[in-house]
Amino acid sequence: MAKQEGRHYRFEKYEFFAERGMITLIDVEAAGDSASGVDDKMWRIPPGKFLKRVIAARMAYPDLHADKAKELRDLLENAAAACKLAKAQGDPTDPSVIDDVVRHQRKRHIVLPHELPAMPGLGPKMKVKAHGSTAGEMLTNDATVIPDFTIN
Repeated sequence: MAKQEGRHYRFEKYEFFAERGMITLIDVEAAGDSASGVDDKMWRIPPGKFLKRVIAARMAYPDLHADKAKELRDLLENAAAACKLAKAQGDPTDPSVIDDVVRHQRKRHIVLPHELPAMPGLGPKMKVKAHGSTAGEMLTNDATVIPDFTIN
């Protein structure tokens, strides 16, 4: 298996990196202020889903000042690099990767059939719905996407 943990990247108050085939996202400010620890301020996100959130964050704010646009462009480049490394680390559903994760993690989670992700390529084209939140907050929440019924 490839390297266990990748380079750490920062965006606003968030830090993310590739780890064992997933993207780990941490709210650094909230985790530092929290007395309970970082468990509720840390998310493990599949690389494809994380990249979708980053793209949605960039698409939701098309008219930005040059410095903020550069920040989001850098976020997109860093997210792509982290996702590429996460993919190289192996599929988290691969039995050998699962065995490695089970040996190193404290908590265990059972995936139920209704929690499985949808098959890619099915359904209509999608677009990002306008968001009122900041780009940083869109990283911790699923991107709201709606069917794209526009006619070209």
